[in-house]
Amino acid sequence: MSAVPDLVVLSGSLASDSKCDRVAEWCAAQCAGKGARVRVFRGVELQFPFFRSAVDVPSCVREYLDVMERADGVVLVSPAYHGAVSGLLKNALDYVNELDDPDHPLLDGRPIGCVALAQGEQGATTTLATLRTIGHALRGWPTPLGVTLSGDHALFDETGSPAREPVRARLHVMLSQVISLSETHARRRAARLRA
Repeated sequence: MSAVPDLVVLSGSLASDSKCDRVAEWCAAQCAGKGARVRVFRGVELQFPFFRSAVDVPSCVREYLDVMERADGVVLVSPAYHGAVSGLLKNALDYVNELDDPDHPLLDGRPIGCVALAQGEQGATTTLATLRTIGHALRGWPTPLGVTLSGDHALFDETGSPAREPVRARLHVMLSQVISLSETHARRRAARLRA
């Protein structure tokens, strides 16, 4: 039995003409082309108040949390700011703490694809490691392949696609892992709803 997965792609940059937004949109298009329903949150959509636990969730965050709760898989795209994820993305992920269903809290059991962009490879690598750590802390499953983009590997062609074939190939592998695992999660979610 096939189930259509719902995927969420988060871009952690507010920069105009953001490379993170480009990667997020490209990843979303690839996933939609494989039959997934995809919602992209660009950085400008993640400008939430600082997260505080035990405080009512602001209405501007509610739609985001509703979408995250329904997600069968997530793709995180972050710039490297001093070797770590952007505060914008980290704050948005902190709000996932509000998904407190006792049977399926946080991002429990969902695949998380991770992409880190930086000017240099060191920043991209440490940011990727941080994204994967956050994914585990949210009880998700970072995909076996995470992707770093830096230097010439972070260039785009006139169509908005990553300019280098090896980059596209790595992203395709990671996205295939997200889709495959999210289909499993979608089937389980559908079975729970029928029960």
